[in-house]
Amino acid sequence: MRKYRVALVVLLLFLVLGCKNKQEQKSLLLYCAAVVKPVLEEVTKDYYKETGVQIDLQYGGSGTLLSNIRVAKQGDLYLSADISYMHDAIKYNLIKESKPLAPITPVLAVLSGNPKNIKQLKDVCAKDIRFSIANPNAASIGRVTKSMLVTSGDWDIVKNCIYVQMPTVSDVANALKLKTIDVGVIWDVTANQYKEIDTVEVDFFKRYTENVTVGVLKSSKQPNEASKFMDYLAKSPKSKSVFKKLGYTEFE
Repeated sequence: MRKYRVALVVLLLFLVLGCKNKQEQKSLLLYCAAVVKPVLEEVTKDYYKETGVQIDLQYGGSGTLLSNIRVAKQGDLYLSADISYMHDAIKYNLIKESKPLAPITPVLAVLSGNPKNIKQLKDVCAKDIRFSIANPNAASIGRVTKSMLVTSGDWDIVKNCIYVQMPTVSDVANALKLKTIDVGVIWDVTANQYKEIDTVEVDFFKRYTENVTVGVLKSSKQPNEASKFMDYLAKSPKSKSVFKKLGYTEFE
């Protein structure tokens, strides 16, 4: 009987301590644009090792994520691939504070070696060319692609040459890698991360550099912790080194 009581006490202590440790472990939910996925996968591991704070990541197109935030009304941080979606989030009264992280620029991406000999934008409408963009209503790169082509006067022609629209910039890049498309518009940093991808220079694309931006959500129940991670992502030497390693440049 005595052994039974001792065993019961030990079990209760184990359960209490286990629950306490679980309660003490902090975690944050970050809605993250697909373009920054490789960076966040690495940075969040470093942050957990240093602080014990777990960053749970939900990836997607910036527009899709913003819609999810508006519906769910929960989460701690939002990372958009371009400033326009952060402005939308601010307009919807979702953001407490925000910071820019890195500039990114759209590029016309082709398979390594450019086997289809695509030299300019109008070549995406050539016979047997499979051209893809990300959905303008779901992803930053899609919104930017449509905006710059509308401004240049090319949209009405090019939109009829689109073979497929995809949810995110990563989907377009992976389709190129797998050779299920021949050309697409993606971010320069995404192209840098694929040995299977080359880029074709389109001068006016360079005018549409955007800013990857992170913000603390007003729905956060841990705003101080969320702000700490935002600062770490924007300023820490480790974070900056990961951005640089993966092809991002710093603001001039």
